[in-house]
Amino acid sequence: MLPSMLRAVRSVPKSQAFRQFSAGGSQAEHIEVMEKWKKISYVGIPAVTLFGIAVMVKHFSHAHHEEEAPAYPHMKIRSKPFPWGAKDCDMWDFACKKRYWEEANA
Repeated sequence: MLPSMLRAVRSVPKSQAFRQFSAGGSQAEHIEVMEKWKKISYVGIPAVTLFGIAVMVKHFSHAHHEEEAPAYPHMKIRSKPFPWGAKDCDMWDFACKKRYWEEANA
């Protein structure tokens, strides 16, 4: 089996034996493409930055509503108690856990 695999590898022409990542273009073509992407980057990076700042300004300019979610019956179905002790508090709901422990210690 090994000798047949070696013969198969030897039969591959040398031009196909390695990958041409740059598609075989000339040096001038590579420089031209590099310059094109430099120009695109000079425009694209500031544009993305400005867009990100605009989105942040819009996001933080309005008030966030901290209303509770509707009490749908399929939410918070508990088939067994949580291992962290607070009976009905989610893992990262620190305000609920604080209320629970204050009531338990009172």
